[in-house]
Formats: sequence, C-alpha cells, structure tokens
Amino acid sequence: MNRHPSYLWGNKVALLRVFDRFIAWVAALVRIVCILLATALFAIIIAAVVARYGFGQAVSWTEEVPRYLLIWISFLGAASCVLRREHVGFDVLFYMLPKRPRKALGIFLSLLIFGFGWVIFRYGVVFVQDFGSDLMETIPYANYWYYPAMPISGFLIMLFSVKVMVDEWRSKDAGALAGSSVETVGMEQPR
Repeated sequence: MNRHPSYLWGNKVALLRVFDRFIAWVAALVRIVCILLATALFAIIIAAVVARYGFGQAVSWTEEVPRYLLIWISFLGAASCVLRREHVGFDVLFYMLPKRPRKALGIFLSLLIFGFGWVIFRYGVVFVQDFGSDLMETIPYANYWYYPAMPISGFLIMLFSVKVMVDEWRSKDAGALAGSSVETVGMEQPR
C-alpha cells in the first residue's frame, strides 16, 4: 500500500500546524501565569508596605513569598524568551554567514539551548527530590510549591527550542536565532 508523496507531505504539514498551535497555546499559558504571578507579587509588596508603614505591623511571610514568586517569574520568563528569541545574542557574525551555514548554525544553537534546558530539567528534578520536603523559613509549608520552577522551566526551554529548530529548518531564509525576535525573522535587509 504505497502512499503518494503529497499525501505524506500533507500529513506532515497538518502535524506541524497542530504542533505550532500547541506551542502557541503553551506560550500563552506561560505568559498568563507570569502576569498573574507578577500581579500577586505586586499586591503582596504593596500590602507589606501598607502593613508596615501604615499600621506598624510587619507580616513575616511578605518577604519570603514574593521571593518565591520572583523565582517562578524568572524561570518561566526565561523559557518564554527562548521561544521569542529574546535572549542576548551576538548577531554580527551570524548575519555575515551565507544562508545555509546560518541556518545550520541556528539549528546548532537551538540544540545547545535544548541541552541547557535538559540540564535545568534534570537537575531541577533532583533538586525537588532532595530539598522539596524542607520547610519554608516563615510559614509551615514544604518547598514543593516553588522548587518545581526549575524542572518545569527546563522542560519548557527544551520544548520551545524544538519549536525554534523546526521553524529554522522550515524557513526559506535562515532565522535570526542569535539576535532577532520571531516577529522580525525574514525581514532582514537584502544584501
């Protein structure tokens, strides 16, 4: 039962569309979570300032909880930046390369980012297993609610780097993994 090549390509295109939609959904969810965490962080800090200077009462957990919220925001934000290609990059040499080597370098850089995500994921899991049961300093809860930021971020970094590699591979022009955001890929000035 031989299938026509266009049938197989059609399935790949449909699968890539599903993958693109899934990644867009995950990225939107990560951004919403970051916004909610930042809002909670802001509200807690304002409440702590009002309690301390308005009523003369310092609430002990208002120093610790914002610190943990900031950990989540930082890790999730770093993962989100992988997808949007907003991390620091050196694009001068990258753009001096011809298109094919630039594409290969872009895929290689995504592989390195994937490897970094794996390290964060792997050792984040170990970190949660080893230290998650410890109690927080000011409130009697285990650290299981904030330590998972590491492995979750590592997984998201790996997932988003796969998306960047797929985009790099599919694009006619080599993308700008080393400097430009997703919105400006393919908009480089012709030489």
